[in-house]
Amino acid sequence: MTRAAWAAGALLAVGLAARVPAARGQDTGRDSGPLRLLVQGDAVLASRPSPLQDPEDPRSGAALTLRRVRVGDDVSGHQVHARVLFEAQADSATGVPFAPPAGGRLPFGGPVRVTEAFVGWAPHRAFEIDAGSLRVPFGLSRQTDEADLRLPERPVFVDALTPDFRTGVSIGGDLGEILYRAAILSADRTIEGHLFDAGFLAAGRVVAEPLGPVGLHAWRRAENDPWYGWFRFAAGLSVQYGTIAAPKTLAIDPEFTAQWRRLVVSAEYFVSTRLQSGASFQKTGAQGGVLEPGITCLARRLDIVARGEWERTPGTMMWGAGAAVTAYAPDPRARLTAGLERRWSRNDGTVTVPVPASAYWVILRLTIAID
Repeated sequence: MTRAAWAAGALLAVGLAARVPAARGQDTGRDSGPLRLLVQGDAVLASRPSPLQDPEDPRSGAALTLRRVRVGDDVSGHQVHARVLFEAQADSATGVPFAPPAGGRLPFGGPVRVTEAFVGWAPHRAFEIDAGSLRVPFGLSRQTDEADLRLPERPVFVDALTPDFRTGVSIGGDLGEILYRAAILSADRTIEGHLFDAGFLAAGRVVAEPLGPVGLHAWRRAENDPWYGWFRFAAGLSVQYGTIAAPKTLAIDPEFTAQWRRLVVSAEYFVSTRLQSGASFQKTGAQGGVLEPGITCLARRLDIVARGEWERTPGTMMWGAGAAVTAYAPDPRARLTAGLERRWSRNDGTVTVPVPASAYWVILRLTIAID
């Protein structure tokens, strides 16, 4: 992105920040309002990328990068709401700003895209219908916003194999102990006139919270919250079918999150395959899994998390381990994350382009997030 574009974005962000109310203190752990401003800057201390495994890997070596800027607004009234968010990203190790599964791209290309841009109607918390550019309701990690990730980057299989934003229609709601969302979306990653010529993608996610609320970032639940001292868990299942990496792809993603006081553990497993005629399965699917246990300290000002992950694709097997520490400022809209990840791969010799035997990154990330 040119310096002029970054300067324009910064001016817009400052103007927006000036009129956004102050943060409401500690997060309750439930889903908060949409971000109106997100700025993330990275100090990449070391990186040996593997773009074929993870297209979001930072470039090789050390660098200072303005990783991501997102700006927009959300308005509502009389059960109707509208949201528009634009995002700019720096180039990754692939040489382009967005990973192959990323959607919301503009027809003229470039480092700016639309993430969420839709109108919706919500007559009750149990029912909501939205139409426009939407987050694909699939998987725990994809539903967690970049501002709330406990490590600087998502697991490898999430970045490489799951879509983030697509254009279409979704319905969802909160039934108390059950949260649900389903969508019919265009498979096209670019918002253009021929949007629905690229096929369709159907996706749905259901989450049960039988013992009490958990949310997408339970580690930020304040100690004075009535649910803080209760052991709670959330179990979910996501399914999608359609054109993902290829037509007629079926993917399933069970997830689990448990919280007890300072301890939060989340896990996710992903499997995908292509369907042939007669509903038989091909043997060329992909699998992946991740486990992230973590603990918060110092009155929710410090979050410590570890990660173990695994991925299997045709011809390759990958294992990874990582950890991160996030320090929150007195105003939790500002936070500093130090994280690292190391991955080991094994090829069976059938892949046309060899995957490096090891990859790693060490990132120091400053985040400013305003909702």
